[in-house]
Amino acid sequence: MSDISGPPIARADVVRDVHHGITLDDAYRWMEADGEEFHRWLDGQASHAREQLDTLPRREELLTRIRERGGALPQYSDVTLAGDRIFYLAREPGASRCRILAHITGKFPADGISAEGAPGLVERSGLE
Repeated sequence: MSDISGPPIARADVVRDVHHGITLDDAYRWMEADGEEFHRWLDGQASHAREQLDTLPRREELLTRIRERGGALPQYSDVTLAGDRIFYLAREPGASRCRILAHITGKFPADGISAEGAPGLVERSGLE
């Protein structure tokens, strides 16, 4: 790997809050303002990461393998709790559409979330 100096260091500016008698220090609250300084730091982090990743040996081979394997697992997103149900989008490997699924809380199958035959799992509709 090449000699890379390191990622930019974020400014630490401690803000102290007390909630229910517990003192919490937040050194990076300034990042919540989403200002110019934060975006410069974020761009610097991205540049540093790109420099590191671009120097990996056999990078193209690794990217090809990641792309091949990336589609081999189901993808879950947009998880929302509503009453006693958990709703989420699920896309099975090779599927062109997501499905909206609802799961009754407390009835997850022992082997994890499964769209086929899992107790408490109800398919509601499909999305493009």
